[in-house]
Amino acid sequence: MERNLKKHLRSFFFAIRPYENLQHFLMTVAGSIYATYRLGFPEISSKIIFGLIAVFSFLSQVLSYNNYATFELDLKDKKKRFEERFEGVDKKFLFYISSFFFLTTILFSIFINPYISIYFTFLMLGWALYTHPLVMFKKGVIFPFLLDILTMPFLVIFGSYIFGYYSLDLFIFSFFFGLIEVAGHINHYNVDFKTDKENGIYTVAHKLGLKGSFILSASVFFISSLYFFFISFFKVVPIYTGIAFLPGMFFQIYFFVKVLKSNIDFTFPRNFRKFYRVLYFIESIYVAITLLFF
Repeated sequence: MERNLKKHLRSFFFAIRPYENLQHFLMTVAGSIYATYRLGFPEISSKIIFGLIAVFSFLSQVLSYNNYATFELDLKDKKKRFEERFEGVDKKFLFYISSFFFLTTILFSIFINPYISIYFTFLMLGWALYTHPLVMFKKGVIFPFLLDILTMPFLVIFGSYIFGYYSLDLFIFSFFFGLIEVAGHINHYNVDFKTDKENGIYTVAHKLGLKGSFILSASVFFISSLYFFFISFFKVVPIYTGIAFLPGMFFQIYFFVKVLKSNIDFTFPRNFRKFYRVLYFIESIYVAITLLFF
């Protein structure tokens, strides 16, 4: 029984994809940092705590449902190690986890604002349609990236809202995070290029090809860096904060030119993702420090 419990705890851990969960949770952290920049350091309230729990629940629901909906397909992908990670459990367990977090998202977000709870529900249903094999809006040209724009800026806005700040400049600030999510999403399609094709899932990456979709991804990254710099002229962020993502932009131009001059293989998107994640992490630390302490 003890061994069975360990397997379920292990499966629970992998079901909510802690790394991806944290990566997107940081969107809400970015919003809270922006609120602190505008208002100063707040007192920790039940609204903040419940709000952060709601975001964690939302992300856990979306990610665990993704694992549930594509369970059979992901078992075929040895790189995802589903047989090892979900040993001793079936896909129903993932559905139970997803259902639990669906309810907790609604419960904790209602405490913040009933309308926000409705929006969370709308997003959870949207991401379910994105990933479920019977619908698979993942194959769409517009819907996946529309979901990115509807989700990531919202998480930033929500992070600021629970800290007490809500204004037009917040919306302008949050849109940057939608752009980088779209860029990363396109590159993620390149990472899954071979696996998706083997499973009969044809995404934007297959329509444009590896090279074409990389160019699109790099272009959106480039635009996002310029956008962040541009909004500093309107005092959404200070100029010295606005320059944060310009170094990354120049590195992306380097890769852009390099790819234009040659073909890319299937290892490139994964390596490129590792590179820009480290780069954006460093640049984001700079943004956080300048907003909080300067």
